[in-house]
Amino acid sequence: MAEGYEQQKVSGRSMVWASVAGVAVTAPLLGMMGFSFLATVTLLVVSSPLLLIMSPLLVGVGLVFGFALVGFGVAAAMALAGVSTLAWMYREVRSGFMNRGVKFGIGEQGKDRAGYGYGYGYGSWQQNSPMI
Repeated sequence: MAEGYEQQKVSGRSMVWASVAGVAVTAPLLGMMGFSFLATVTLLVVSSPLLLIMSPLLVGVGLVFGFALVGFGVAAAMALAGVSTLAWMYREVRSGFMNRGVKFGIGEQGKDRAGYGYGYGYGSWQQNSPMI
């Protein structure tokens, strides 16, 4: 054995007291677990006929609830798209005020993207079209 390392002896009395303490702690826990399991099984047996009788109603309620959740999800997506569009417009207007004086940032570039402005002093659509 290594020097300075002593093996401790455990008496039989301390082992008995440790076992008694373990049983004192775990016995109530096991009792509560058993009671919880018994109550769960009893409630399941009592409510099974009610679930069988009410199942058409519960399926309908579940479908309505599911459609409502889908509707709220679509509404949230639309709100996110609207807020992001407003933020984009704000950045465009703000960049126009900062970089080009009082002009908006979507000036000529916006007309090109929108597809109008051709023939009004901006050239014809044949000259500006990338396809021709």
